[in-house]
Amino acid sequence: MIFFLIGFGYFLRKINVMNDGFTKGATDLIIYVTLPAMVLSSMDRDFSRELASNGMIIFLLGALMYAVLAVFGFVFVQLRNINTQDKGVYLYMVIFGNVGYLGYPIAKIAFDDIGVFYTAFFNIWFQLLTWTLGVKLMSKSKIRISKLILNPGLCATLLGVMIFFFSWDLPVVVKGTLETIGGMTVPLAMFVVGAFLADAKFSDFLTKIDLYLASILKLCVGPLIMALILYKTNLPLIIKSIPIMMSGMPSGVNTAIFAKMFDRDYKLASQGVVLSTALSLISLPILLTLLL
Repeated sequence: MIFFLIGFGYFLRKINVMNDGFTKGATDLIIYVTLPAMVLSSMDRDFSRELASNGMIIFLLGALMYAVLAVFGFVFVQLRNINTQDKGVYLYMVIFGNVGYLGYPIAKIAFDDIGVFYTAFFNIWFQLLTWTLGVKLMSKSKIRISKLILNPGLCATLLGVMIFFFSWDLPVVVKGTLETIGGMTVPLAMFVVGAFLADAKFSDFLTKIDLYLASILKLCVGPLIMALILYKTNLPLIIKSIPIMMSGMPSGVNTAIFAKMFDRDYKLASQGVVLSTALSLISLPILLTLLL
């Protein structure tokens, strides 16, 4: 399903049905509308101690994953003697995966709405860290608290957590509307990934070995370490699987966005995102097969 959807997006971009304007609009639609709707609809469920406990465990495992990836990232840039100007780009590339508009759809495909529910708890860390540690890696400027708080992903997640913990029942028509809008996320996100790959020129970085090593570190080593940590625990399959899946997501598009925003090497960042996304077409199906 992932291959077909991404391949279809690739084809649509090649024949220019999805032009630059459409791709940009679709990305904004996912970030600001369909993803928040999918998160909110998945969080509208009856409160139970088991779900709440599992949500907290997932939240803590998210902290563990980012700690592991941060350590690997810092070791990588030291061992490879990455120059000072590019260190932030490589670190961001390794630490911050595409857990948003790729991670949520993958969780949805693997575990349906409950996968989205638990991933929302897990992704609180991404929303917090990308606007703190992420900004620190890319820039020396001060962190803007307004950007940390007022972003659609974090707002939707926190509102969803409140809906769950306080057992607020959304009106049927509201939940139905959110589910319909949220249902657009998976195909739209896969189409955008396909279009993104269709625009790439892989010949530009065939010889950049550090990009390949960073991508392998992101896609393979991270999930392997998380799997070894969680292997002998008695946690339910879904609780063990989500951290492993999220640690194996390709580098997030924010790598390129932040590089451009803070005058880092935008071309290098874009190439890293494209390469890791392309390689994830091999690694993610294998990872899902092994987990499920």
